[in-house]
Amino acid sequence: MAPTVLDEFALSGERGIDVFRRVEDEKHRRHRYECLATIIPDSDEVRCFAPYARKFPERMHAAARDYLESRFLAQRMAFGDPSTYPDAGVSERPIELFLYLDFFRAWQVGEQEIARVERALQQGTSLRPPEVSGVLRLLLDFNRLTRAAPIINALWPMLNEAASLGAEDQWQNTGFALRMLGDLQRRSGRPERALAAYELSLALGVNAHRCGLAIEAAQEAGNSDAVKRHLATYEERWPLPEHLAQIKAGSAVTSIGGSS
Repeated sequence: MAPTVLDEFALSGERGIDVFRRVEDEKHRRHRYECLATIIPDSDEVRCFAPYARKFPERMHAAARDYLESRFLAQRMAFGDPSTYPDAGVSERPIELFLYLDFFRAWQVGEQEIARVERALQQGTSLRPPEVSGVLRLLLDFNRLTRAAPIINALWPMLNEAASLGAEDQWQNTGFALRMLGDLQRRSGRPERALAAYELSLALGVNAHRCGLAIEAAQEAGNSDAVKRHLATYEERWPLPEHLAQIKAGSAVTSIGGSS
């Protein structure tokens, strides 16, 4: 069954077709958008960034197909030329136009904050921990990997030092920032750097999510020692979910069949 317009929707991303969903924050009466997965062109591969995407890969594909088959989403337009504006009636789901319009608004608001933080970093201005975690959240939510690269490079020494000193605020912004920095590195194809970030986040606070990400990054990086170490940490506290149990089984086979 195809997704409804307010569930998953897709657009062109840096490395394929990115699938998003709108996330409601009823407590603060606002919402945000979250990238769930990237569909790799000309293949069936789905790179899942959220448990929901891993559980429902068919929904990710359905959203990508809807995007590719849509006429108005491919239409060229200029804000200064109303004659180029898309007609909501072209879509079988007219409200879809307003969803993409709201996404555009959120993207632009996010870009303004990203640019502000980037300028502050270039000028050597000190940033508060919530500002750091906030900008990384925006980059991650919108899956802006190229945009994230210089910001990650600027933030890494500061976050590394804070983690090494055990410096964490009461809202655990530093550990959260390091976890998201690891996510961005992993999506960018740098599992070794992702693992380093996850391990620093774990030094500031161990939880199942961070530990599971460290296991996955270690596997992708081919670091069997780190896989075993983080699996042991995980199993001391929680039962292994299926995808981590599969990694454990794979690492056991590798250990038995390895030459050294």
